[in-house]
Amino acid sequence: MKSRAGESKFTVRSNEIDYRGQATMPALVGYMQEAAWENTANLGISMYDLLERGLTWVLQRMRVEIFRYPAHNDNITVETWASGRERVFLHRDFRIYNEARELLGQATSVWLVMDVVKRQLVSVPDFIMAVEVVPESEPLPFAKEKLPQLQEPQQEQQIPVRWHDIDLNRHVTNTRYLQWTLDTLPIELLEQNQLQQIDIIFKSESILGDTVTSAAAPATGEENLYLHQLTSQATGKELVQAQTAWRKLES
Repeated sequence: MKSRAGESKFTVRSNEIDYRGQATMPALVGYMQEAAWENTANLGISMYDLLERGLTWVLQRMRVEIFRYPAHNDNITVETWASGRERVFLHRDFRIYNEARELLGQATSVWLVMDVVKRQLVSVPDFIMAVEVVPESEPLPFAKEKLPQLQEPQQEQQIPVRWHDIDLNRHVTNTRYLQWTLDTLPIELLEQNQLQQIDIIFKSESILGDTVTSAAAPATGEENLYLHQLTSQATGKELVQAQTAWRKLES
């Protein structure tokens, strides 16, 4: 079977907006993950298909760029397609459009396959490899470069992992990690700026009962860039590394 692009439609709901009335970044990433699920279901390789074999999809990295945020009740279309394959890494791209087919944002992502019992990454199984990757759109540049490491946090908070933070894989869901990453930033930054781009790497899983430390600080010599890190208090492992870019809002 050849892969094919998919389109999923969403309406921005009231519980997915910020005080400006615009969709939040976690909400937009949630739309993209839902579109990816729908597309893989049509190809017979959805998370449910993998779980039947004791496997699951794991998001390893995602870089999102938003040009204009949709508002409450806006109807948007998320286009997604399998854009490449590299050893154990499977690449998937996204574009977000409004009703006028104007490009609102785009993202590139990297996915791995995990054994749900052993909690270990595995080689891409044959039934997934049998789906031929035929990109219907020009692939977006892969996010391969390393991110700068956060050295001296200026903001930090402790976050307990609770029941509603856990997803189908029985670990903290990706959008919750993203939310915790952004929530640690100063209120002044969030009020006076808008998130333009996030590059986030998911390194390890956290489970119910853990406490996560979320830390952030401006990137050295970069006024509009922030570095982020989430770590597990239980294991000491780095869970997430991220970099965000911000643009000043017009007064």
